Amino acid sequence: MQVTSFAGTDVGKTRYVNEDAFYRDDDAGLYAVADGVGGSRAGERASAMFCEVLEEFSAPVKAALHRDGSDPDRRQELLGLVERIFQVASDRIYRKAERDPSCRGMATTGVVLAIGPAGAVLGHVGDSRAYLMRHNSTQRMTVDHTLAQEMLNQGLIKQSELETFPHRNVLARAVGQLPTVRVDTAWLDVGDGDTVFLCSDGLYNNCDHDLRELLEKGGTKGAIDAANARGGEDNITCVMVQIESEHAADDPDENLDTQSKLMCIQNLFLFRYLNEQELVRVLKIVYDQHYKSGAVVFKEGDPGDAMYLVFSGGVEVMKGDHHLTTISTGGHFGELAFMDGHPRSATVSAMEPTTLLTIKRNDFRALTRTDPVIASKLLWCFVLNMAGRLRDLSSSYVKAKGTTKR
Repeated sequence: MQVTSFAGTDVGKTRYVNEDAFYRDDDAGLYAVADGVGGSRAGERASAMFCEVLEEFSAPVKAALHRDGSDPDRRQELLGLVERIFQVASDRIYRKAERDPSCRGMATTGVVLAIGPAGAVLGHVGDSRAYLMRHNSTQRMTVDHTLAQEMLNQGLIKQSELETFPHRNVLARAVGQLPTVRVDTAWLDVGDGDTVFLCSDGLYNNCDHDLRELLEKGGTKGAIDAANARGGEDNITCVMVQIESEHAADDPDENLDTQSKLMCIQNLFLFRYLNEQELVRVLKIVYDQHYKSGAVVFKEGDPGDAMYLVFSGGVEVMKGDHHLTTISTGGHFGELAFMDGHPRSATVSAMEPTTLLTIKRNDFRALTRTDPVIASKLLWCFVLNMAGRLRDLSSSYVKAKGTTKR
């Protein structure tokens, strides 16, 4: 994988101090944008301290990025490293503010990208953003941690009210507000020609609707110039990371991209009410597995610790020597054992070369413990699904009883 990056920052037209900062290390594959808050020189110090912590983590992140990202333990190691960056920075900034009256109340946003052969991880706190650009589409990867967004999540305001909400820029979460911070992390499967773009609100507030066009015409400098030309009310900072894969043409099915996985999992009943950015956060527990024709996915009696979505190909479900059903692309199986932990009640085998997306129960539990918004939506989906199953079972029972009487 070849990675090329570009970055820039500007004070804007109305501010006297640039409280933004960026970090860029092509060798380590580590990038970040931070937007300091706190006034005077405190915000500037907070964002700088955040980038100093990234420098300290560059070596272990680089090492983790060159291990096998398809291994769940390796992936969790990398996700944990990115989260650790935020926790160390939050503690350090908070302690500095406690000791130094001139830094009282300082904090910073932070959006971090770690990218290498093992894959890519996003970490995010605050309202700086990350975008993924692939082919002709631009997809926002992060949800702003603002008061307005929190109220929207809780149903207190409508989507149409978000942009005009009086306190829409007030942060609900920031690095350094407290010694620890809740971090959103996501796993990205990037491919040849993809671009990951990180930026502060000073850029996207003016350029969100035509961001891709601005970058294609003028790169990071063109985007910054456009933000200034459209008002420049805030500091403006961005990092653009472009990916070229050495193995792009070998076997496209062996390396699934983020958007393809999103399209697959969003059709599963479990994720029906999740928005795009929440689905992105789910991807860190989704692993792709490839099976040759005839290969066994699991056998009857095996532990039921995962559920599966058929990304391509198809599987056959057998109970002993009896054929029960086949499941093709877009279908799913294993969710009952996934929910109750009972052994598998049938054997599943690939009928042809097949790619499955796998979600393990322990990873799922960890996700719901750390993300209450996602947890509440998933619980509601589970309830609706079980209600539907009970309704179908009741209907079948009534029909069977009527047939028996006749």
